[in-house]
Amino acid sequence: MDYEDLKPAPEPLALVQRFVNTRNYLYGGERLEDVETATGWLVEHGLLEAGERLEESGRRCLVAFREGLRGMLLVHNVGSRADAEALNELVASAKLRVTFDPDGRLALEPGVEDQPAARVLGRLLAVIAGAEAEGTWGRLKACRNEDCRWTFYDASKNRSGAWCKMGICGARHKMRAYRERKSRSR
Repeated sequence: MDYEDLKPAPEPLALVQRFVNTRNYLYGGERLEDVETATGWLVEHGLLEAGERLEESGRRCLVAFREGLRGMLLVHNVGSRADAEALNELVASAKLRVTFDPDGRLALEPGVEDQPAARVLGRLLAVIAGAEAEGTWGRLKACRNEDCRWTFYDASKNRSGAWCKMGICGARHKMRAYRERKSRSR
């Protein structure tokens, strides 16, 4: 099953969603598994320029950033608490700058960086900051299924979406809960 377009976020927040979904816990797959694969994915999605290359330390930083974001997106879903301190340490290297467009609107953009991974962080953080200002950041969530954690956009009016796909993750959760209730009643 192709999950790439499952409950997509609006652009540019969809870029953050695709980045977090570079790891598929439910079915396997890792698009940042090594420097070559990660560099290719980042170039394909416009986060690096053609000809740029990540170093292994940058790749590891981006993987840690992705998982830190996933923790934050789980907070959006279940209201738990995430390890903000570790995530803040990761993003400390990213530089952002404020610019104005010809219409007088303010924009947050990644600063000029020598390190490709730091530029990727800056770009994603600028998108997240914009989504927070628009009120859409809280709608990006990680699936409640502990085996899945796929990122989806909750477009429901009351923001009550909990599962990336009700027919898979929601149904599994309901079946587990049913079996648990049945075993307790015996």
